[in-house]
Amino acid sequence: MAKTYAAFYLPQEEPVVPVANEKEAQNLASTITGVWNKAYNYVTNLDENDIKNMARNMNIQGGTFFAQKYAAGALSKIINGEPVTNKTMLDSLFNMYAPALNAGLAQTGFNSLVEMRNAVQAGNNINVPNFIQGFSNGLSVIQDMSIEKPSKYGEEVPIDVVTELKYTYTLKTPTQEVLNGDNIEKYINNLKKIKCQLTATIKNENAELWQVNDFNTKIINIMNSQKAITFRVGKSIYEDCIIETYAPTVKTIHSFTFTSDIRLSRNSIGNSYQNGTKRIMKIKPPVGDFDKINYNLAAKEVYGGIIS
Repeated sequence: MAKTYAAFYLPQEEPVVPVANEKEAQNLASTITGVWNKAYNYVTNLDENDIKNMARNMNIQGGTFFAQKYAAGALSKIINGEPVTNKTMLDSLFNMYAPALNAGLAQTGFNSLVEMRNAVQAGNNINVPNFIQGFSNGLSVIQDMSIEKPSKYGEEVPIDVVTELKYTYTLKTPTQEVLNGDNIEKYINNLKKIKCQLTATIKNENAELWQVNDFNTKIINIMNSQKAITFRVGKSIYEDCIIETYAPTVKTIHSFTFTSDIRLSRNSIGNSYQNGTKRIMKIKPPVGDFDKINYNLAAKEVYGGIIS
């Protein structure tokens, strides 16, 4: 995919990992293990733990436990080399677990689910160990896809053109008057965190105001949540930033501009150093009492970019 010129990366919620009902999963595993040990105990590539894991995935991905029991009954018939003539068993297996069966299709030796279903119904041309292993692997593939973690930087909100970046470094300098009328300036050691003022343009290719509104809503929601974002310009990446202000202006129906104050997570940076194909900006820690200053010193600027 193309690399956008700049982008905000908004944090995404961690996916909810589904959990099997252990009692129901154990019931399914017992049904399958009983017939498997009698018929294929010599096969070493599928042990009791593999069957338990398969049963857990069946429990998570299946419908009602009643239907799961029928599917386990169909698997028992297949393991015993018997045709699955019971329509409820056949439908429970192929309707509930079609994605998993399809994911493991190549390993089972069939060209399509229709061909597989016909073979199961007739009880012939089935390599049972390969069928069960393929089904188990297919269940694992579907399960892994369902709990895939969001990308490191989160949802990308592309920015088409950056026209200005203004950096502000701030140091407090309180002034105290003395008796002879002069002033004494006392400098506080710690620089404030760097503020970056961004001016940018977003294209509105379909000339629809609702698209502008959707973009604004994303930014406003993340500001309201007070969550840190990642900000990228070209190959420079700033992690753990806070959007402090956001001011959009619709100049034409085909694009709109905005300004935004972005607070970086550090007060200053040192010279960069090589890290593989990238350049990383070394963090310059604040001067002062570290126990009383909560700075995120893990954030860094990376040259090398990320592919969006």
